[in-house]
Amino acid sequence: MIFIFLYNVVYIKTDFKNIQALSKSKLVLIGTPYYFKYLTSVNRSCFDHIHQISRDFQNVDYSEVDAIIKIYVDFYGAEDIRILSNEDSIHLVCADLRKKYQIPGYSREQLLPYVDKVISKNKLNNVVRIPKFTKFNKIEYADNKVAYLNKLVEQLGGLPLFAKPVDLVSSVETHKINNLIEFSNIAERILAHDYDFEVDEFIHGDLFHCDAMIIDGEVKFFMIGKCSFALARFFDGKPVGSIPVVDKAVFDTLEEFCKKVFKQLDCHDSAYHMEVFLEYKSNEFVFLEIGARTAGALVSRIYKKLFDINIEEVNYLIQMGLIKEVEIKKENIYAGFLNFPMIEGEVVDIIKPHLDIDNEFIKFVRPQDKLNQAQNLLDISCSIIFWDKYYDKVEHAFEYLKDYNPLQLKIER
Repeated sequence: MIFIFLYNVVYIKTDFKNIQALSKSKLVLIGTPYYFKYLTSVNRSCFDHIHQISRDFQNVDYSEVDAIIKIYVDFYGAEDIRILSNEDSIHLVCADLRKKYQIPGYSREQLLPYVDKVISKNKLNNVVRIPKFTKFNKIEYADNKVAYLNKLVEQLGGLPLFAKPVDLVSSVETHKINNLIEFSNIAERILAHDYDFEVDEFIHGDLFHCDAMIIDGEVKFFMIGKCSFALARFFDGKPVGSIPVVDKAVFDTLEEFCKKVFKQLDCHDSAYHMEVFLEYKSNEFVFLEIGARTAGALVSRIYKKLFDINIEEVNYLIQMGLIKEVEIKKENIYAGFLNFPMIEGEVVDIIKPHLDIDNEFIKFVRPQDKLNQAQNLLDISCSIIFWDKYYDKVEHAFEYLKDYNPLQLKIER
C-alpha cells in the first residue's frame, strides 16, 4: 500500500515514525514551501518520496497534484494507493483525483459539506439552529448595488452582519459589517474576487470549538474548548485561543447539539472540528461551521497534555483504517493557549507575560521587525501555552491573557 499525505496551508503535527511503524507501507509526502519550513529531519526521513506544490488558501492546484499522483498510479496501480489529508483546502482535489483514477476513498459529494459552508448550513436547516444566511449574488449586486444590499440587510434581520468566503481557510477575507458604508466597501471586495461569499446574521455570543473522532458512525472522542474571542477579532488585535470546558451542563448540552449535526451530515470515519456560538440573547447554541479535520492552532498540543494523544496522528490512523478505538489517558492537568496577532508597526520589544503556572512562550517575530496587521489566523506574533492541575488557575491565566499584548511597537505616523 502507498499512503500519500497532502499538506497545503498548515504545518505537520504528526509524528510519522508512529505512522510508519503501524502501517508498514510506503509513505509519500506532497507539501507546499510553507509546510517544508517546519518539516523536521526526523519526519522527512519517514517518507520514501517528497514532492513540492504551490500554496493556496482555497484549493491546491489540481494539475500540480494530478501530475504527481499519476506517477504513482502508473507504477503501483490505483487499488494500492490512498490519498490522505487533514485540511479543508485539499479535500476536494483529493476527491476529484480519487474519482479520476478510481482510487478508494471519500467522494466530492461526501466531503462538500465540510468544505462549503453554505452546503452544510442547507443540510442542517431545521435540525439545529443556524444563522440567517444567504450566498452573495454577484450578478444581482452588480445590477443594482444599493437595492441589493438593502434587501440583504432586511432579509437577514438588520445590521450588523458578517461576510465570509464559503470555502476559504484561516479566516481569510472575513468581515464584520457594521453599517451600509462598510457593506458597500466589502461588497466591492467580494465582487473583485473569483470565489464565492456568504453573508450571515451576526451572532453576539461566546464561541466554542468542538472536536470529535468518528469511527463507523460512533463518536469515539469528544472535547470542547471555550474560545477567548470570535476568530475575526484576531484582525482587530485580540489574541485567540481556548481553554477546556468543564461545566457539565454546558458540555452535555453542546455534545447533544453536535451529535445532531454528525447524524444529519452522516459523518464518515474522520476527525471533525466544529465551531458553535452560545448566543447571549437567547442562550441557545448556534451552528457556525464544520470541517472534516482536526482543530488548528495549538489545540493539538493542548489535547496532548490533556489526554496524551496526537489528534492529527489519530485522524490519519482512522482514515487509514488502522484503528477502531481512540485510546485516551486523562491526565490530571488542565491547559489552554492563546495566539497573539501581528499588529502594524515596528517591534521594539517583546514582553513575556508573567504567570504563576507552568507555561511555554513562543516568539515568531523579533525586535526591529516591521509588521503588517494580521490578515489571516497564521499571522501570529507570539503564542503561549499554559497548564496547571487546578482549573481555576488556568482559567484565571486565560482571562488575564485575553487583554495582554506582548508587543511593544513603534508606530510610524
